[in-house]
Amino acid sequence: MSTQLVVLFEHASGYGLFRVKEAEDVSKFVPHVQSIQTDPIKFQSIVELIAFSPFKSGTNALDNINSISEGIVHEDLHLFLETNVPKSSKKAKVVLGVADSRIGASIQEVLGYSCQHTEVVPEVIRGIRY
Repeated sequence: MSTQLVVLFEHASGYGLFRVKEAEDVSKFVPHVQSIQTDPIKFQSIVELIAFSPFKSGTNALDNINSISEGIVHEDLHLFLETNVPKSSKKAKVVLGVADSRIGASIQEVLGYSCQHTEVVPEVIRGIRY
């Protein structure tokens, strides 16, 4: 069974969801991501934006970001993930990459997604941020 990694990126403007195209052998993949994360063209060859949801207002953005920082799944995040995260199948298990272990634990508890915040995930998030 293969694993498909999708990464949640929280930004002041909204939520982004990115698919990592080749995350099979993570131990070999981390150095590769580190070497290309500052080159947008090369980085785009392994990471693809699959969904974006802008916040409705400044107040809405603040509510969402405060919830994230407290490890709480805001209803906007819940709807965004439920709508956009691919479903796991017999052929491919979907893993959701997150920046923080607390929000990962909450997402796993509320939505049942397998979450990861280590290995290649911080490098992918660093590349997205760059």
